Amino acid sequence: MKRHEALIPLTHDHHHALAAARRLEGSATADPTERASQAGAFLEFFEADTVAHFREEEEVIFPLVIDYPEAQPALTRVLLEHVQLHALVSRLRAEVAAGVVDPETPKLIASLLQNHIRHEEKLLFPLIESTAAAPLALVALSPRNREAPARAEA
Repeated sequence: MKRHEALIPLTHDHHHALAAARRLEGSATADPTERASQAGAFLEFFEADTVAHFREEEEVIFPLVIDYPEAQPALTRVLLEHVQLHALVSRLRAEVAAGVVDPETPKLIASLLQNHIRHEEKLLFPLIESTAAAPLALVALSPRNREAPARAEA
């Protein structure tokens, strides 16, 4: 099934987040200086892109299906993962500030983020498309979807 046009910008965000997660994951085995540098770059990406992405999902997309019982387990999972990612990113931020990034922290963030995105793309987004087609058409008219600005590769 082709992705609904209202969800395409979020899918593009997911692509960028997967690339950022791969870089962060690779930093876990790097020397401490490189690990800290990559962690800092990831933190910048998270603040500049992911926080707004989560907010858009939580405030615009997820409410479209909150009343559908079949969507509630998937929504519960992704919302919990949003909070877990925020907590792990806070830990990473503290480690960067202290100048010592534990190699496990990048691994945990990368793994959770990758699994989270796969779950949204393979289960939640198709469920949203099948249950909320009419409201998604209205979302497609939003400024972000109309303008579709090119985003910098993360």
